[in-house]
Amino acid sequence: MDVPIPEHLRPLCDEVFGDRLPLAMAYAGLLAREGIEWGLIGPRERDRMWDRHILNSMCVSGLIPRGCQVADVGSGAGLPGIPLAIARPDLRIELVEPMRRRVDFLTMCVERLGLEATVSVVRASAQEYVGTASIVTCRALAPVRELIVMMDHVVKHAPVLAIKGQRAELEIAAAGDQLIESQLFATVLRPEVGGEVLGTVVRLSRNA
Repeated sequence: MDVPIPEHLRPLCDEVFGDRLPLAMAYAGLLAREGIEWGLIGPRERDRMWDRHILNSMCVSGLIPRGCQVADVGSGAGLPGIPLAIARPDLRIELVEPMRRRVDFLTMCVERLGLEATVSVVRASAQEYVGTASIVTCRALAPVRELIVMMDHVVKHAPVLAIKGQRAELEIAAAGDQLIESQLFATVLRPEVGGEVLGTVVRLSRNA
């Protein structure tokens, strides 16, 4: 199933994905077909696939140095990990997900998109993940105060880039005590991609 790129988003998609845009389009098709059939994404999301999901995932791209190993924890249907892998073939990405159905979907996507050289699928929860990533990403995983607990063992070694919505500052305020106790810093970032702000990122790290 094709998921057309809205005309007003086409220039941005061209800039973000370049000659790998056909791969991004193929992934959008997998989300709209198997992703919906398997219950990983709602049927109403088909018309919002590009702006709300695929391009929104790219808001962390400019925050990740070249050549990094990235763990996308709670990857779900592969957001943001798979769009990142398509746009940034210089990265090595682990898609970390505990649920079997989602792991099967992620494995299928990696194989069908031919991403095996740079992407692997790891069946584990956030608490169980013990990899060696230098950057951790997540999207719609948990409020900041819960992320601090879930990612405590990870953030000691790697900053966490959590894609959030408009309540990012409120979540940080609600997690104030946990941040102090864990000696963590939380920063709200709204990086531009192609001259546009595609989303809000909360950066959790040991250093300000």
